[in-house]
Amino acid sequence: MTQSRILILGGTGEARRLAEALSERYASGQYKIITSLAGRTQDPVPVAGIVRQGGFGGLAGFLAYLDAQSPVAVIDATHPYAARMGTTAAEATVQRQIPFLRLDRPAWTQQSGDDWHVFQTVEALADALPNLGRHGLITLGGANLAAFSQSKGMRLTLRAIDPPGSLPDHPAIDVVLARGPFDFDSERSMLIERGIDVIATRNAGGAATRAKIDAARALKIPVALLARPARPDSNRVESVAAALQWIDDLGLWF
Repeated sequence: MTQSRILILGGTGEARRLAEALSERYASGQYKIITSLAGRTQDPVPVAGIVRQGGFGGLAGFLAYLDAQSPVAVIDATHPYAARMGTTAAEATVQRQIPFLRLDRPAWTQQSGDDWHVFQTVEALADALPNLGRHGLITLGGANLAAFSQSKGMRLTLRAIDPPGSLPDHPAIDVVLARGPFDFDSERSMLIERGIDVIATRNAGGAATRAKIDAARALKIPVALLARPARPDSNRVESVAAALQWIDDLGLWF
C-alpha cells in the first residue's frame, strides 16, 4: 500500500499533540506522519510517528526535500520565533503548490498590573535592560545572547533547556538548566530567592512558560519582552483542533 506523507515542522507542544492525534487517527498506516525537528535541543521530548532531525539547508534544500518526499500537506508548528524556517516553508509550499498551514499559538496579552517593555530586537532589549533592574532573568533561547555583553552594571541569570554554545562576555552571569512547564509557585519562589528584579523573555504564548509572567505581575517585576518576528501571510490557526479540522477540510482522504 502506498503511503502518503503529512509533514509537521515541530519543536513545540502543539506539534507533539498534533503528531499524536494524527498518528492515532491514521493508525492503519495509510499516512506517514513525519515531524521534523531542528535538532537544537539535545534531548527532545518523544514525538509520535516518524521523526527527522536537522535543518534542510535553506529554501533549495527544503524544495529538494519536498520533491523527494511529496507530502500531501505541510503544517508549520515551529516555535513562534522560528521565523526563518516558517518563511522557508511558506515560500517552498507555494512554489510546489502543496497545502500549507501555520499552527501558531496565541501570544500572551498584557493584563492589568503587567509592566511590559516591548523591544523589536535582542540588541535593543539588552541595551535597555540595565535601566529596568539589577538582576535579570534571561529566557530567550539561543537568540543572540552575545548582545547581553553590553548589559553591564547588573547580574544575569540565563535559563535554558540545554547549555548555550557560548555565553555573553559578561562579568556576572549564571546559567540554570531547566525545562518547562513551570508553575506559578515555583517561579515566584525562584524570582524571590535569586533576587530577580527584571525578566527578559519572548512572547512565546501558551501555558508551559507563562507562569513567570504571572509571577512577575504578582511581584511587580518589569518584563522586557522581545516582540514576535513577522511571518508571511498564510493559512493560520491557533489550536491543534483547528489544525485537524483544516486537514479534514482538505478532503485528502476521500
